Order: sequence, then structure tokens, then C-alpha cells
Amino acid sequence: MRKNTPNDAAAQFMAQGQELMNAFMSGAHNCRQTQLDLLRSILQKHGHTQFGTDHNFDDVVTYDNYRNQVPLQDYDSLYPYMEKHLQGIPDQLVSGNPCYYATTSGSTGEPKYIPVTTEQRSGAHKGSAMLWSYSLACNSPEAMQGNWVVIVSPAVEGYAPDGTPFGSTSGQYVKDLDPAIKAKYSIPYEVYEIADYDARYYCILLLGLADNNVSLVSSTNPSTLSLLCNKADDMKERLINDIRLGILDTTLVLPEAIRKLVEDRLTPNPERANYLEQCIEQDEEHKLRPIHYWPDLEVVATWTGGNSATFIDKMQAWYGKVNIKDLGYLASEIRGSVPLDLNRGDGVLTIEDNFFEFIRTDDIDNAHPKTYLADEIELGSQYYLFFTNKAGLYRYNINDIVQVTGFVGNTPKIVFVQKGKGITNITGEKIYEKQVIDAVKQAEFDCQIQVNFYHCHADLQSTQYKLYAEFEPGYSTQEHAEFADAFELHLQKLNLEYKTKRESLRLQPAAVHSLSFGALEKFKRARIAGGVREAQFKTVPLSMDKNLLTSFTVEAIYQSLSIKESAA
Repeated sequence: MRKNTPNDAAAQFMAQGQELMNAFMSGAHNCRQTQLDLLRSILQKHGHTQFGTDHNFDDVVTYDNYRNQVPLQDYDSLYPYMEKHLQGIPDQLVSGNPCYYATTSGSTGEPKYIPVTTEQRSGAHKGSAMLWSYSLACNSPEAMQGNWVVIVSPAVEGYAPDGTPFGSTSGQYVKDLDPAIKAKYSIPYEVYEIADYDARYYCILLLGLADNNVSLVSSTNPSTLSLLCNKADDMKERLINDIRLGILDTTLVLPEAIRKLVEDRLTPNPERANYLEQCIEQDEEHKLRPIHYWPDLEVVATWTGGNSATFIDKMQAWYGKVNIKDLGYLASEIRGSVPLDLNRGDGVLTIEDNFFEFIRTDDIDNAHPKTYLADEIELGSQYYLFFTNKAGLYRYNINDIVQVTGFVGNTPKIVFVQKGKGITNITGEKIYEKQVIDAVKQAEFDCQIQVNFYHCHADLQSTQYKLYAEFEPGYSTQEHAEFADAFELHLQKLNLEYKTKRESLRLQPAAVHSLSFGALEKFKRARIAGGVREAQFKTVPLSMDKNLLTSFTVEAIYQSLSIKESAA
């Protein structure tokens, strides 16, 4: 029997992709019916669960029934059911138990455990991923010709009390990929599981630089792509030497099995090493840039929505004006859209996997805001997005604001705008207002220092959290510096993803900007002058709005010493 060839696998992938796209487009032209059919299916499957019983799923006949019987939910309201699932108790939010938990930062410092079911993993994860890959093949056939360098986090980072694995959805997507796509990866999945960040990055860079046939590079955050370029340039002599000799630096800390896996992919390659040295010589700044060492690079796949534009500009200094394929509206909780075009940030709602509801941004604080179905939202308008999925999230508030950019059939295309109130996000860390408040309180207690007023600014340009603080007079420079270290330490303890982004150098250490006395009064006057009523004035613990900084007079800046010292 003849074995399948790479061409056979590619042809099969394209045929399956076309079939999937046809079904997707059919649903997109019948948005309302597709959505109501999905909701009915979800409620029927999970009607016998504890959540379904508590909210009378069996009595739901119409969307109005559902909306009236099930209040809008968030993680905290669903957690009592989730907690029982984590202990192995079935039929709480979903029929049976989840097969996996995606983890993301929670407001209390404990990670959120987002349930994933086999059905969702097959449809929302594998199906949407194949749609994205198929549309890429249609957008840029050249991107499919070479190899791919993809950066993800480990799929399994631990296990729930009942033994169910939890980890990163990006890693899980890679594990679930179509074999024809997975075969294109220059980096074996096991490399993503290296615990030591320096060793992990080094192995990724070594295998990537050794490959002269890279046509696509991908990471969810464009900041990571720039960071890798900086690291490659900083370590260029070591990397080029290892490529020349076909070895892996013996000083790296990594498991022997993974070391062997990487070494088995290396052979002495003086020709490639010489080429990389020529790239450095020809660069105006004598830097090692992917625009030179991957001449066949066609597409960078990354997020472009929200604040990502800031990092895209920095990234293009390394990669050039290469085509960008947005990864879509994607989070641990949801794969909410599939972008179909290059160089656009919007994507079509995944209406066959998620039942969507929307609330206008100016209506979100009303006691009974009007909700809109997917086919009812309007071009150009911004909404808070809520969803019900196949994995136990019902009318779930993810606290995201999206904007409608167009339609396919009568199904909206959306782009992520920003997180909602009380959360900031520079590069995926998602800092909650409460976490800043708690970090300040704990730093005050640790250092026995009093802060009269503060405002934390998430600074995109410096990739850093800056705490503008008015201290009670009389403290020394040393005491202020110790407070900065304590604030950084507690912010890491309170937010797992912030700690991760700090360890991987995607975020700079927090800095405390000591304000002149009377800063609160100046801030209040500026806010009132800007149109805020005095009776409605509130301090703003956390924001990304630079306009809130205009009244501040900074006397000194104190920055946490280092990641290792502050995290010890």
C-alpha cells in the first residue's frame, strides 16, 4: 500500500478546509437561525446539570425565556459549580466533567480555571483553527510553502484535584493541530515545555535561525516577537557558533530528553553560520534581523487589535513590512472570531461554536441593559460581549469591548477594542484594579509606609506599570525604594500572568513615581475641570489613559531592582 506523501496531506487539508469553509459561510448567511439552533442544542445537552436545574433549562423554549431565567454571569458566579467539577463531581456546569481546563489570571490572584469539553475542543478549537489555517492558505499560498516558527505556552502546566490537566490554550491548539500543519513546525512541541525561560528561548532561536526556509512566524503577542529578535541579536555569537558546529550550548538548563530532541535536529552547518554573519555585516546597525535571515518570510501571525498596534510598529523594525494575519478574537475563555483576510484585525464571529449577546458600552451600567443578538448589532458600534458556549460558560461576561467592522452574510465581523472597566492589559497579563489596590495595601503593611493617594498607569511605550504615589512626608529614599520592591513583589504574587510576563522579560519591573505633596487635590481639580462632577469624583486606581497623568509632579522615581530579587 502506498504511503501518503506531503502532497497528499496538503491536498487532503485543502479539501477538508474548503468543506469546512462552505459550512461556515452557509451558517454566516443564516446568523439568527444558526445561533438559536446552537443555544437549543447547548441547553438540551446540559439541561440535567446542576446549573441547568437551578435555572430551569427544561422550561426554556425561546431566547426570551433564556434571558429571563439566566442572569448575566461571570467567573465568580459560576465558580461554586466549577469548584465541584475541579474535585471530580460531574454534571455541574456540563454533562459529565471537563476534559481540560484553560487557565488565565483571576481578580483574586488565583488563576481562573476555564472548562473545556471534548465537544468544544473538537469544534471551537480544532475546527476554528483549521478555518484560520485554510484561509491563510487561500490568502498566501507562499506562506504554506516553507516552515513555521511558532511561539506558544505549555498545554499542560498542572493538574486539578481530580487529575484533569490544566494549562495554556495556545499550547493545546498546537497539540490539536491538523497533522499537515503540525509537520510544518520548526520547533517541536516539547521545547515549549522547558521550564527555564532562557533555555526555552535559546532553543527556539537556535532551531529557528538554523532553518533557512521559514515562511511564517507566529506568537499571540507582537511584543514577544520583538523580544525574541532582541534576544537573538544579544546572543548572536553563541547562536551562530552552535549552528556552525551543530551543537546545543552545554550550559543550558533543560531535561536531557529535550536536549537530545533538539540536538538530533542539528547538524554542523558552516554555510548557514557564514550567511548569518553576512546578515549582520550588511545591516546598517550590525544587528541580526529576521528580515535578513528569513528572506522567504511571507506572514507574521499575531494579534493586531486593542493596544497591539504599539508593538506592531516595534516588531516591523525587525521583520519589515511583512503581511500580518491576525489570530482573531482569542482568549482562554473563547475563540470568538476567525479572520479571513491578511492585514486586517477583524474576524467573523464563530456563531456555530458560541451563542453571542451584546450590550452597548454606554448601557452597561444600567440595572437592566438591553441585550442584542449577533444579527442585531450595528456597523461601527462598540459593545460588551457575552457568550454561552459548549463548555459550561452561560451568558458569560468576559469584560471585553468589541467593535463591529462589517458583515459576512448577516453575521458580524468584529475587532477587539479593549478590556472593560477595571482591567488593563499591555501584553496579555490582564491586571485587575483590585490587584493594584491589594498590592499597594500589602506593600504599605510590609514597609510600614503610608500612601495618601495613588494612580497606577499601564504604560504601553515602556511596557511597564508605573505607580504614581503621594506618600505621607518624612520617609527616606531607602524606604521609598523598599516600597517599590514590595509593590512589584505583591503584584507578581497577585497575578500569575504578570509574574510570567516579567520572568520572560515582556514587561519591565514596576516603577514608583513619588509625587509632590497635594497630588490628590491637583488630580481632583483636573478631573472636575475636565467635566467630572464634584459629587461623582472618584480616584482611578488603574488606567491606561495618559490624560490622567497631566496634573502630576514627579519628585523621584524608584524601580524594583530585578525580577529575581523582587520575586524571591
